Amino acid sequence: MEQQFGTDLMTIIRDLTRRLEKLEAGQRAGPGLNVGQASGPFLVPSTSTPSTPGSGAYLYTSGSTLRWRSTSGDYSLIPTPPPSPASAPNWPESFDSPASIVSPPSASDYNLLRADTAGLHNDLRSVILRGVQYGAWLDPS
Repeated sequence: MEQQFGTDLMTIIRDLTRRLEKLEAGQRAGPGLNVGQASGPFLVPSTSTPSTPGSGAYLYTSGSTLRWRSTSGDYSLIPTPPPSPASAPNWPESFDSPASIVSPPSASDYNLLRADTAGLHNDLRSVILRGVQYGAWLDPS
């Protein structure tokens, strides 16, 4: 059998050290797993929550939830299903206030206009709160 390292002990140690350093450097600088196409499903076993990495991120599962953990936080990668659709608010076919108001407006005209505005406010609030449920915007309260 051919000898790989020579016979001098210090030469053997230097050669093994050099080879080990080269292997370690290749492991540190190596790219991540590059998958262009899968031939089957990937199994990510459930695990406990990893510690926050100094850089980069962890992809892991907790129970049946796929999660992402990085220095910016811990997030579920499974979106929350939207709430069930609700019926549209009842929009008025017409308003009770007059289309034009004479000057000076009467107390009755003012009160009818105020009531129509309050009704629209309630309908608009209902639409906004449904948008909050769907995640369309942040909760205004």
